[in-house]
Amino acid sequence: MTAPADRRERVATIPRPRRRALFALLVVGLSGLGNFLVAVTVARLESASGLGQFALAFSFYVLGSGLARSMVTDTVLAAGDGAASAAGRVSLLGVAGGILLCGVGLAHDLGYLTLAGLALPGLVIYDYTKAIAVGIGAPRAALSQEAAWAVLTVVVVVPGLLRLVDAPVVFGVWALGGAAIGVVVATRRRYAVLPAWRAGRDETRVAAGFGAQFLLTTGSAQLALTGVAAFAGTAVVGALSAGRTLLGPANLVHSTAATLMVPHLARTRAESRSVRTRAAGRIVLLVVAGLLPMTVAVALLPDSIGTTLLGANWTLARELLPLLALESLLAVPAAVGFAGLRIERASRRAVTLGLVLGVLRVPVVVAGAVLFGATGAAGALVVLALVSAVAWAGSYLLLLGAGTRTAPPRGPADPVTATTAQPRRGRVTARRG
Repeated sequence: MTAPADRRERVATIPRPRRRALFALLVVGLSGLGNFLVAVTVARLESASGLGQFALAFSFYVLGSGLARSMVTDTVLAAGDGAASAAGRVSLLGVAGGILLCGVGLAHDLGYLTLAGLALPGLVIYDYTKAIAVGIGAPRAALSQEAAWAVLTVVVVVPGLLRLVDAPVVFGVWALGGAAIGVVVATRRRYAVLPAWRAGRDETRVAAGFGAQFLLTTGSAQLALTGVAAFAGTAVVGALSAGRTLLGPANLVHSTAATLMVPHLARTRAESRSVRTRAAGRIVLLVVAGLLPMTVAVALLPDSIGTTLLGANWTLARELLPLLALESLLAVPAAVGFAGLRIERASRRAVTLGLVLGVLRVPVVVAGAVLFGATGAAGALVVLALVSAVAWAGSYLLLLGAGTRTAPPRGPADPVTATTAQPRRGRVTARRG
């Protein structure tokens, strides 16, 4: 009689891995559809230069959201608890970034950048609530949240495709609408929406380390994109953006898989080296197997479909697609390696490696764009993606081989250590967050 009750409790509190993965894929599908529709609409309405300005604004949104994920979200995912209080730290990062973007956008009359700055605080909260729900919470809530934004996106995209509204209007409604949904969802879950950094010294130190690593990698990518715009023109940025627009759904699959990497690897942290190595290898193979059909289909897209989706910008994007597709695939082992270093709490190693790769990224991409245009920039991105994959994955494997394990700190348990020491409690209480 007790076994069925235990079974019902387990099902009620811990979503099965396959069920969680199914919900994650549905969320990715809706998110990919929304972003794809916005990007395609802007690509059809804007010139290559205008598309480049949109790409800069969107990339700053990705930068802010990624910084919040690296400094706060991944720690919560690894711990399996503390989502409500940690939301205040996400909000603080979003407000600080939003003020900066608004200032630059207003000073240089960049409408897309100003809109991104206004929406950034709510957008990072949106991404945080969705990542928590998909990773350790209730995936059905993430699906409902994404469905609401998808409906809003369709409502504004249709007039854009009919040329009833301009591209900045489409982007503004999409960004500000998503920000509003994020704040509403966080408030309903009783998350700390007001900006505040409530964290201990150890947690702040780890967050700063991984935040610095993120800025040195993805931040350097943003700096490289800005350098390309400055030295090679926004038309080159627009060409890269057009190609990446078509690869948007594949890149979103990769982003969602990255959300699931941290808790999955955290469960094997107490196991032997061989078990952890096999777990990392399985993640790489599964994600690549999911991305490969999508990237191949985009790389071989017929001219008729490409012109329908991107309009005149298709001619700029066509020759870049094979290179950009390869870059997307090479990003998978790099992401798994970084997640592994985070689980092992090797923040110093991650920062050092990120610094080396970041120093290489800016001059290589800018030089490729100046010398060979958009094709040179895309080729440089592939080379850097290959170097990053070898560096991050190799560093994680070397760490496992050396048997280097950071001892748990004294005092309150570190989020990653807590996951290892109390895996059952972390999973049971995850739904409350």
